[in-house]
Amino acid sequence: MTSTSAVPAPATSAWRLMEPPHPSSLEDPEAWAYRGIAELSTAAQRADLGNADAVTTPIGILVGMNNQEYVRKLRQIAVADTPDGPLVVGEAMVFLRVRSNPELASGGVVVHPDHRGRGIGTALAEWATGVARAEGRTSFLAYVDFGPDGADGETLVPASGNGRVSADLPGVRMAQKLGLDLQIVERRSRLDLPVAAETVARFEAEARAAAGDAYRIHTWSAPTPEAWIAQYAALEQALADDEPRGGLDMESDVWDADRIRVAEAAIAAKGDQYVVTAAEHVATGELVAMTMLLWNDEKPDHTEQESTVVLKTHRGHRLGMLVKAVNLREHARLRPGSQRIYTWNNEENPHMLAINIALGFVPAGGSANFQGPL
Repeated sequence: MTSTSAVPAPATSAWRLMEPPHPSSLEDPEAWAYRGIAELSTAAQRADLGNADAVTTPIGILVGMNNQEYVRKLRQIAVADTPDGPLVVGEAMVFLRVRSNPELASGGVVVHPDHRGRGIGTALAEWATGVARAEGRTSFLAYVDFGPDGADGETLVPASGNGRVSADLPGVRMAQKLGLDLQIVERRSRLDLPVAAETVARFEAEARAAAGDAYRIHTWSAPTPEAWIAQYAALEQALADDEPRGGLDMESDVWDADRIRVAEAAIAAKGDQYVVTAAEHVATGELVAMTMLLWNDEKPDHTEQESTVVLKTHRGHRLGMLVKAVNLREHARLRPGSQRIYTWNNEENPHMLAINIALGFVPAGGSANFQGPL
């Protein structure tokens, strides 16, 4: 049984909330719900963000729900019954961190553009906050993604004054209705490819000159070499500890070598591929900077920029630019057909923003993070 967002239910059709069945594989008949969630997300992102590049694939949903060790994931969908079977017209997700932030729940709501204004979003939001309360959580963090025009008109600005979001977006109105306040804005940026090889080479050469002989560069694809896993996890932990949070009331999540192994297994199960470039401090043999680019062949046009971090004690040597330039060069070799790369930065992180702007990234929307007590 399948559902398709290309054939919307009649305007008068009723809808109901349900927990999506969890199939053993995408060949399982119960996989209709995960396929429907992906189709829902595609329609919503095209309407709200201008493209569906960031949509999660059905296999990505399945693998994510199979992996609950570090973040528990709870889902609820709104379904309209049609002659062709159930159609997923809305979804809510709740994330519960397992090893940190025991008081916090986070998540979001998506409603198909053709089915908005019927109370679906409100019902899903009430389910999400009710589940969070039932789980003993006392604070809720909601993510509201927006496209390039999502900061037009009357806007909201977090207390820090960095970034803004349109006050008229449905997700913003819903967050405020729930009593949540805007705490931080993240910027989504896009780099159109290809970047001229000589441009990348110039950035790399300038950064290498600044870093000197004190650092050695390593590049790898999956899997992460066992010799580097513990240090790679330490860099992820440093990123979690150092990332600006604006007014968000939350603590760093926990990263260790076991979590990297779990993440690597999930990457493989989803069919994702990546390239990592890291900088080693020669004198200590310690990894002190890294960056990752991640892609999936089901979405051939684009790549996602994942973590980038430089340890505080090694900043000022242009290591951020160095690892990014080398990784761009390697990405062009491994993924020549990719047309664009997306990255995310907190508006309160001017140093990484400056690197991305220098490389040619341009604004492409963002995410407004709202938080408040339950």
